[in-house]
Amino acid sequence: MGITLTIVGGLVLMTIAAAGFDYLGRRAKASPADAARTRELERRLEALETRVQDRDERVAKLEGELAFVNRLLEDRSGGKGVAE
Repeated sequence: MGITLTIVGGLVLMTIAAAGFDYLGRRAKASPADAARTRELERRLEALETRVQDRDERVAKLEGELAFVNRLLEDRSGGKGVAE
């Protein structure tokens, strides 16, 4: 019984290993065509990251300007002054 389990286990492991190497081989053959698409996607991703970073900087600048304007418009009398 033990020898049968050993033989069957070995066959299963060999089948799994062969399937794994077959998958890796097919993936390696398909990669040149996918490499160009991957490079294009990476280029587009970098462009989008640059745009997001630029917009983040612009939003931070606008927030600073808005805080400055709010301080200028703030009622300095504490609400006790006469409205004009």
